[in-house]
Amino acid sequence: MSTFSYSIQTAFLCFPFVALFFTIPYMLFQYHKYGSINSYRSLLIYSFLLYLLCAYFLVILPLPSIEFVSNITTPSYNLRPFYFVSEILNKTNFTVSDFATYFPTMKNPAFYEAFFNMLLTVPFGIYLHYYFKCNFKKTFFYSFCFSLFFELTQLTGLYFIYPRSYRVFDVDDLIINTFGGCVGYVLGFLFLKFLPSREEIDQKTIEKGSTVSFLKRVFSFGIDFTLFFLFSFCIWYFAKKMFPSSIVFFSAIFVSFFLFFLLLPFFLKGKTLGMKFLKLQFLNYQEKHFFSYFSYFLLFVIEYFFLPFFLFFLTFFLFTNGYIAQNIYSYMNIGVGMFTLMLYVLSFLKCLFHSNLLYEKITNMVIVSTISIQK
Repeated sequence: MSTFSYSIQTAFLCFPFVALFFTIPYMLFQYHKYGSINSYRSLLIYSFLLYLLCAYFLVILPLPSIEFVSNITTPSYNLRPFYFVSEILNKTNFTVSDFATYFPTMKNPAFYEAFFNMLLTVPFGIYLHYYFKCNFKKTFFYSFCFSLFFELTQLTGLYFIYPRSYRVFDVDDLIINTFGGCVGYVLGFLFLKFLPSREEIDQKTIEKGSTVSFLKRVFSFGIDFTLFFLFSFCIWYFAKKMFPSSIVFFSAIFVSFFLFFLLLPFFLKGKTLGMKFLKLQFLNYQEKHFFSYFSYFLLFVIEYFFLPFFLFFLTFFLFTNGYIAQNIYSYMNIGVGMFTLMLYVLSFLKCLFHSNLLYEKITNMVIVSTISIQK
């Protein structure tokens, strides 16, 4: 039992780091497919991710030393099916007709190891049936593949990191784990009866996706500006040897800005690449011109990037040239930081209450969800 608790504790410790790398791709996929992020779906997905991590660590931990594995001489595999049944019968006094032998049998390692192997994949079958909508045949097949992956992990010595397997490749584990997945499939009917169905979750998510949330805007602009900077860097990198670096630098920025924030929205029917991916577009895009897109994105850059940077640079300039003292400089930095924070918080609140932002009011350019337009 101490081995089980150690593996699960390790999984819980590693989960935040795994979830950190998983979160942004997950959010992008949810916004792309449904237009919003459903909290109940997120709970299911992240719990499934945690379960997979626990199951994997239960299979591979604790890790022995390479020297210890090199000295192992026991068999590395068992290909006799249902060998665990004979082990239980040989090591216990189990009798079907004698109920007094049931409890002592369950306390025997030969029994509870097989039982815990079955429990290992029961949640897998539940998730497959309840959330991933797999029928029995698919659940059986995926449970078998899931178990086979674990057994091959053991047989190869953790993908040939070790000179040989340090745990036995057991055909009984394949049988028991696959059976556990099938048991989970049956239990999935209970979850379908008492919890929201996948269709209900999808419908609520799509309904919520008709609004343009703050995070959706952040991801949209994040995609666009990431591509913008990558494209600018590529132009600068390949052209810097032929032209002066200052000319190439500003030319790369101008060309990229023109392409991503003027040309593409004009020809993509009011969408940047980020907006197209997240199912957003400008309202009444047929009436917009190059100048409208230019003004919108220019004011966006000024408000959220240039203005805070300019204020920080101004305070630094005044301090380094002796116009203000150290204590005044510190207070000014705090003030600029608070101003920037308030600017972002105010934008978040405006998006939360579906109010137009300042640069949207000035340019009369409003972002809407294409999901709401399709309705």
